[in-house]
Amino acid sequence: MPDYKLFFSAAGETRKGINHENNEDNFLIGSHYKKECDADRDSFSFTATNRCRYSLFAVFDGMGGGPYGEYASLYAAEEFYNVHMKLNDKLSPERVSCMILDAFQTANNRIVRSPYMILGTTAAVCVLDREKESVKFFWSGDSRGYLYRDKILFQMTEDQSKAALSVKNGLYSKDDPRYRSDINKLTAFIGMDAYGYEFHPLETAWVSLKANDMIFLMTDGISSVCSNPNIRSAVQKNIEPFAVGSLLCTASASNSLDDLSVVQIKIYSEKHEEE
Repeated sequence: MPDYKLFFSAAGETRKGINHENNEDNFLIGSHYKKECDADRDSFSFTATNRCRYSLFAVFDGMGGGPYGEYASLYAAEEFYNVHMKLNDKLSPERVSCMILDAFQTANNRIVRSPYMILGTTAAVCVLDREKESVKFFWSGDSRGYLYRDKILFQMTEDQSKAALSVKNGLYSKDDPRYRSDINKLTAFIGMDAYGYEFHPLETAWVSLKANDMIFLMTDGISSVCSNPNIRSAVQKNIEPFAVGSLLCTASASNSLDDLSVVQIKIYSEKHEEE
């Protein structure tokens, strides 16, 4: 059995937003996800005790603000759960990446072929490769992935929204009133490929990991009201055991009305574990 040098622990939580009838978010940590659409909240924590090479994590933000957004995020969570259950140590990183990309497509196809009037869902996904000591991010929409290292927060994903695209192209700044009105106008999401064969999420390269790194995935209920410096501050205030609750409380205190979801992964070495 392989003896990997890096270990991890993870925690996730989701809560219903103040102005929503249902919690349309979902999150996935390995085999765990919110299986009941009408559940207002869910939480889960996990410490790696086995020798599995790959581990999968994700957050999903169902669109609509009303009925069926929770089904979109559930369908996506189920498809990535299916990928998690197929992971094994013999798979190459390239094959795992292809499996994750396929899950985006199959989730998209379930949504567009559903008899319900489902718009879609965003997703921020990451996979850990403990053999290569690296992580890779995949995403569609404005849910985000971050790497926290040496007290610095790096945003690894790029929002796919009209607001983000306009700022990137220099059409206006974040201080412009149009930014707030365009921030929820997504340019990509799971469910936008009506033909069901050409959905392309964005992805990073594999990023090397080291002990004491932390990874965060979160929906825009948090990131839309908390700047990256605010997120970094919330993390630093509550590193032990996890900063998940701190991030949700910070978003609520910043008057977020949206559903809130976050997954945190803490990386540590075998030496740290033995101490």
